[in-house]
Amino acid sequence: MKIKKVIIKKIKPRNGGTMTESQYFSKIRSLLRNGFRYYKPMQEALNLAGRPSQSLNKKLKKEYQCFHCKIWFKRTDVEIDHIEECGKLNCYDDIVPFIQRLTREEVSAYQVLCKSCHSIKTEKYKQLKNERL
Repeated sequence: MKIKKVIIKKIKPRNGGTMTESQYFSKIRSLLRNGFRYYKPMQEALNLAGRPSQSLNKKLKKEYQCFHCKIWFKRTDVEIDHIEECGKLNCYDDIVPFIQRLTREEVSAYQVLCKSCHSIKTEKYKQLKNERL
């Protein structure tokens, strides 16, 4: 008895038939995040978490404290985290609420996390989101 393989072809209605809906909205999400990377309240939160470097490396001018583990890191090892997740962006109706959460005006809406702590927080958020479904 032969088993037939069924190939499910994803419909690509965007960008001249080269992108799925998911790829399309993922691109918009990425562009918005990148466009607001230097948003003033986020940068202020970063400055508040910084201090002059205590390192022997004279090239390193500042270091930043992770909000969770309280360890000091160089800038390339920390990320600015939105305390309230920006949420989903799967359709046009999600764009305005996403931008509103992405661009909170309060400095207290952001925290500085080392990459390790940020990964842990992100995983916990994904698990909670999956449990709700």
